[in-house]
Amino acid sequence: MGVFQFKRFDVDDTLCGMKVGTDGVLLGAWTRCSGYGRIIDAGCGSGLIALMMAQRNGKALITAVDVSAEACADARSNADRSPWGGRISVECRDLTTDPWPDLTPGPLLIISNPPFFSETLHSPEQDRALARHGEGFDVISLIRMSSRMLSGSDDALAFVAPWSRRDEIEFELSLCRMEMRRMCAVTTREGREPSRILVEAGIQPPVPSGMEREELTLRDASNILTPRYIRLTSEFYLDK
Repeated sequence: MGVFQFKRFDVDDTLCGMKVGTDGVLLGAWTRCSGYGRIIDAGCGSGLIALMMAQRNGKALITAVDVSAEACADARSNADRSPWGGRISVECRDLTTDPWPDLTPGPLLIISNPPFFSETLHSPEQDRALARHGEGFDVISLIRMSSRMLSGSDDALAFVAPWSRRDEIEFELSLCRMEMRRMCAVTTREGREPSRILVEAGIQPPVPSGMEREELTLRDASNILTPRYIRLTSEFYLDK
């Protein structure tokens, strides 16, 4: 697509398969990220979410990870041009199979805009097909991987997924002894059904802690951006 200008950084997604979109911006703006010592942007693509985390958390060491060499090239370039290049490292590796090194210092936040498309026809470009269809890495493998990496009650996993998969996600979290702490139903326009769900999850405590439920509508019935959406993304978009 090209270069996207945000208030404090820019993102070039020319090489990577999954392009900059609303899902990534929403997740990066909605996720609570203060207090974490390590943040992993899992399946980072061009590194958008890693940059958003660096802007919002001034201390964390951030690792952006993707299996695609082209995506990692974009992410490295974008991080190096940003004010936070010294805190962002980029690794080209398969999250689902490669062992991880020591992740101290903590607490740890894993954040991801994972592939979740399931169309019969794949994109002609191999990298875009891999990014869109989640071959080897999708929301379920993300949950399973994170359950092995999160070790403390202050660690967390945050991701975006289709609203239609919310029951499947909650079931998989329970199988992995994790619980949903926050969820936000995202509706693109007033009067429509939700299309996305934003999730924050963590290790299941001995006593269930309850879940925060939220709703976010991006545009009202007149197709005007809602005040809440504007407030949520105002740190990033140039026109907000």
